[in-house]
Amino acid sequence: MTNVSLPLLWLSGPTGVGKSTVGWEVFAQLSRAGVKTAFVDVDQISLCYPMPEGVTHRLRARNLAAMWPNFRQEGVQCLVLAGFVDTPEEVREYTALLPEAAFTVCRLRVDSAELKERFLARGWRPDLVQEAVVEAEALERSDYADVCVDTGGLGVSEAARLICERVGGWPGTLPAATFHRVVDRQIHPTSVDAAPASAPVPVLWLRGATAVGKSTVGYEIFMQVYRSGVRAAYVDVKQIGALRPVADDDVDSRRLKARNLAAIWAGHRAAGAQCLVVSGEADSGEAVHGYAELLPEMALTVCRLHARPATLADRVAQRGRGGGPALPGDELRGLGSDALHRIAERAAHEAKTLDSAGAGGLRVDTDDRSVKEVAADVRARGGNWPNLFP
Repeated sequence: MTNVSLPLLWLSGPTGVGKSTVGWEVFAQLSRAGVKTAFVDVDQISLCYPMPEGVTHRLRARNLAAMWPNFRQEGVQCLVLAGFVDTPEEVREYTALLPEAAFTVCRLRVDSAELKERFLARGWRPDLVQEAVVEAEALERSDYADVCVDTGGLGVSEAARLICERVGGWPGTLPAATFHRVVDRQIHPTSVDAAPASAPVPVLWLRGATAVGKSTVGYEIFMQVYRSGVRAAYVDVKQIGALRPVADDDVDSRRLKARNLAAIWAGHRAAGAQCLVVSGEADSGEAVHGYAELLPEMALTVCRLHARPATLADRVAQRGRGGGPALPGDELRGLGSDALHRIAERAAHEAKTLDSAGAGGLRVDTDDRSVKEVAADVRARGGNWPNLFP
């Protein structure tokens, strides 16, 4: 659509077709080949609810454009994007803010029977499977995509290779993977009621050992808050810094994640978010505050979730079997028992180290408790978080 410098492959299609899973595999295959590649799931950069109808694509486009200079500064050569869209007008929300990107929009499809099978295999909201089928049928009559690829009957790796072939050997000729000095441009905020700029914003940062439940609990708290009518935002730090191969001086991509967190929060704040929940992977309180320094005018509450070694081992095993939220790039999913055992041992060591250090302003045990129980405890002990109107 736009013949400019940096290739962007956008994988779209109905719910359950495999956009994020296949998109991550395209990202992984390219990065293994030495191509410096980034991946973004647009759902992960637009979790700000409740919102007026028709604002979501504007918010996603704004946040993606705000993250773009950060990827460029890290020398990214191409970007893989996964997310739903169904009209040319919605696509233009993004292309208008990213004139430096060479967009290729690819719609994924499978037949109705396979879509149902894939949707139900996710184990999430099976009651919505028929909506996904209707959605898929409507997309068959759409004209927003540059190309449509049928991935029916294909494994994830096969589907990723086929997509790159069908879109002309994407990403084609690549820019050099060099550091770019990028001049920030003005991104206009979304046109919804914004919170007063002077009001301190409650920010809850959840941290802890691998598989302790940071994302699950954080998302539950986010849902509880926005369902009460408070416009809330949620960011999983791990999901906003997918970049490979990693930089030698930043193997955890913390520099990119911190900048992207600030960019996304600025968009959510401009859209009227009154509080922010962050699921963080920072391994020290100092690291949390290092991220938080980029979030102005906030009231930070740091909560460390804790679990016994046996609980962590059980949760690691569950994720290995595909349990829990299906997040792109989950490194535990599908691993063998030996690998999962080693990860569980590492998680137990992480938890012990954090406990010995007394890390985290608020410690909440998660053993033998449901997600809702843990979320309620965090909110109660965090000053009835968020205490927006003292």
